[in-house]
Amino acid sequence: MSKNILVIDDDGLVTKSLCDLLTKTGFSADALNNGFDAIDKVKDTHVDLIVVDIRMPGIDGVQTVKKIKEILKAKNKPDIPVIFITGYADSQAAIEAQELGKVILKPFGSKELLDSITEYI
Repeated sequence: MSKNILVIDDDGLVTKSLCDLLTKTGFSADALNNGFDAIDKVKDTHVDLIVVDIRMPGIDGVQTVKKIKEILKAKNKPDIPVIFITGYADSQAAIEAQELGKVILKPFGSKELLDSITEYI
């Protein structure tokens, strides 16, 4: 059974590119364009790994992941590894993200992302 990866980014080109890459590599990938939908999805769907942009409108990637981790803990479900993607390495959010998962800087190569996913799954 292929591993299910949830891709969360407000940029539709990013989510499409990442999902295409992941699907071609043998993963199952779902894309969402905001953190609120991701929080709802994780409540009822098994996810093996999350790839999430840090900067998004409404609720950013760090807050999204914190909320997801709270929900998983409350339901006694295992934690989900997270890879954050960002173009802003020096932001406070990027520093916070490092405490919750791996941070990859945009632009990144396919190999770098796939190596990180393999490391976590």
